[in-house]
Amino acid sequence: MAKHYRKRPSEILNIDNDYLAYCFDEVALYLESEATDDKGNVNWNMIKWKDNKKESNRELVQFIQKYG
Repeated sequence: MAKHYRKRPSEILNIDNDYLAYCFDEVALYLESEATDDKGNVNWNMIKWKDNKKESNRELVQFIQKYG
């Protein structure tokens, strides 16, 4: 990202606090690496947020069978 814009992400947003700028730059680098495939192409749709919602109640049933 910094290579493309020739600025750090925190500079683009004008973040003055050094530590906050460092943290923001690290997150931006991490997200960019998650969105980059093996060929070096960036696809922002590759980033999937983890959902805490369970698809089934299998864990609940197993818990009840074990402890209920």
